[in-house]
Amino acid sequence: MKRLMTVFLAVLFVAALVPQNLAAGVGIKGGFNFSNISVKPADPEMPDFQNMRGLTGGLFFSLSLGFIGIQPEILYSRRGMMYDIDTTSKIEYMADYIEGLVLLKLSVLPAGPIRPVIFGGPSYGYLLKAKGRLTTPEGTEVADMDDMFEKTEWAAVFGAGLDFKLAGILLTVDGRYHMGLTNVSKDVEVGQTVKNKGFSVLVGIGF
Repeated sequence: MKRLMTVFLAVLFVAALVPQNLAAGVGIKGGFNFSNISVKPADPEMPDFQNMRGLTGGLFFSLSLGFIGIQPEILYSRRGMMYDIDTTSKIEYMADYIEGLVLLKLSVLPAGPIRPVIFGGPSYGYLLKAKGRLTTPEGTEVADMDDMFEKTEWAAVFGAGLDFKLAGILLTVDGRYHMGLTNVSKDVEVGQTVKNKGFSVLVGIGF
């Protein structure tokens, strides 16, 4: 976590040295993850995993060089999945990460107040905590599951959105896909992988 914050502060310092004719700024964004996991090879006895909704949000820095830009981000992100035991009971696995992303951003229409964009890049996640929650008609039980999850995760992120260039501010709306590249579970069989995946929707404001 300290390493990610050091990188982000360094980016902000570099931003202060950017020539004034380049478009640069910082902002905040937030939204929702609709996350799940991918298990390979699949086990036919596994339950039907469902998407779990979780909050995400944080800071972003943007540097635009015409139609191309670079956008580092530092986000809090809740990932996981859920499944039904029966019609009245369910289990949820919740993993909270600090994620550092570096996105390459392309403007489909580089001029005008409304600019469609596409983007993609790597994501590095550091696990803050992991919990399991069992909900039944009798109540809810929560258990600490930190020891069952790997502490770090690498992923690829790609998506599309709209940038609204207004007087003095930038409004953003984007949808993105998170494709886990590394195993996130310690409790797996030989040759098996468990990776995060999911869609996110975020809105932001930059200055």
